[in-house]
Amino acid sequence: MKMMPEQMTTLTEQRAQTKLKIDAGAICFFLLGVFLIAFLLHHVFTI
Repeated sequence: MKMMPEQMTTLTEQRAQTKLKIDAGAICFFLLGVFLIAFLLHHVFTI
């Protein structure tokens, strides 16, 4: 199967989009985790 330059750019674009989605999910998950830890620590120290 011969690869055309157009097909190559489409494949790399698709790969970049999926990586971006994974990064956004990781950032959201990380922020949620930090928020939960801060919330729990706040409750532990205020009691």
